[in-house]
Amino acid sequence: MDNKNDAYGGFMVSKNVLNGVPIRYSFREPSSIPQLNGWNLFSELDDDEYVNNPDNFVIVNAETIYSLAPQMLEIFDAPYGTDLFWVYEENIHIGFYDLVADKITSIEQILA
Repeated sequence: MDNKNDAYGGFMVSKNVLNGVPIRYSFREPSSIPQLNGWNLFSELDDDEYVNNPDNFVIVNAETIYSLAPQMLEIFDAPYGTDLFWVYEENIHIGFYDLVADKITSIEQILA
């Protein structure tokens, strides 16, 4: 798949996610680095101690994100301030919980 990596920029991702642990939480914030798109992804294992160590994160491109979680490219254009909890059922991603609006949400609502 041609993901036009340059158009997406870099995603900040927990190394646990790269190692196959499911994404549990993602948020988007403005980045002071132009090469980053503001998306940050955390695994279900990432606790405060883990998150506070910058060595536990890497920057990946759109192709890598697509291989890990293709849904990220579907919600890529969500506005800054988007704050999502990933919902799973029997280890299958089934949707998102919007932590700002405090409700289950759809991709269409995230992008609205």
